[in-house]
Amino acid sequence: MNARSTVEPLVVTPREACALLGIGNTRLYRLLGDKLLDSYKDGKSRRIPITSIKSYIAQRLAESMGARGRRATAPARRRGRPRKISEPAAAAAV
Repeated sequence: MNARSTVEPLVVTPREACALLGIGNTRLYRLLGDKLLDSYKDGKSRRIPITSIKSYIAQRLAESMGARGRRATAPARRRGRPRKISEPAAAAAV
């Protein structure tokens, strides 16, 4: 049996971190720049510790949970152009 397959890596490359988090390269480097993920350079290669990825996920989960342990509901996003309001309706709204 291969011992390497049973050992969890301590660090991953940015490409592997993107795959683990399900995000793109730009978003990953934004997280690194905002210090939400830790990383270091090993020669020319960048490495991201798995502990940093796990703590980021735990932080995001904690933020998404409401005060009573329920998920906080985000307001519905409206897409597209805002609707035009007619003159009488706009005056009544003010």
